[in-house]
Amino acid sequence: MGQDTPPVATSPVQSTRVAAILDAACRVVVREGAHGLRMASVATEAGVSKALVHYYFTTRQELLRSAFAHAERRLNDAVDAELADLPDGAAKLERALLASLEADSHFGEQRALWNEVWSSLSFDGELRPLVDSHYRAWLERLRALANEGVADGSIPAADTLDDVVWRLGALADGVDSMLYLGLLDRERALELLRGGVRRELHSR
Repeated sequence: MGQDTPPVATSPVQSTRVAAILDAACRVVVREGAHGLRMASVATEAGVSKALVHYYFTTRQELLRSAFAHAERRLNDAVDAELADLPDGAAKLERALLASLEADSHFGEQRALWNEVWSSLSFDGELRPLVDSHYRAWLERLRALANEGVADGSIPAADTLDDVVWRLGALADGVDSMLYLGLLDRERALELLRGGVRRELHSR
């Protein structure tokens, strides 16, 4: 089986089973931490046999990598849906950055998953390039939205737009982490990030 993507399913039933196992793995990681991911726990969470989990995923490391990739694809689909009806690049960029902080967001679980996966990077050398790839893709998405905003006039043009994107990415990560650790409450986290985004985009 693949190590950073779910195994190829040959039927709708198999596809549904794999998705259920990966969703269950994500919930286990969020609840118990990446170190707590066990085939038996995932099987119980998914309501399937441990043997079935082993059929699709040979090792817990493979399962963790596949679950992370699955969650990222699900996240990207949710982002695309949420941004589709927004009026301009600035609104889309702000929404993309703020969404993970909201309690009822599609992204709340993903924030916790990211933090737990980060903690496993030093123990799983094959996980690092996967995380690196998805992180770079996220920054590229932010850059594309910023460029869209410049093109439609909602974001002022600047030679340092790449620097703005990097700073916004770092700000979002920092606030996300502080919320996850309980150093900020959700209302304060949203206030800080929203203020930082608007200053970066509109104060030049």
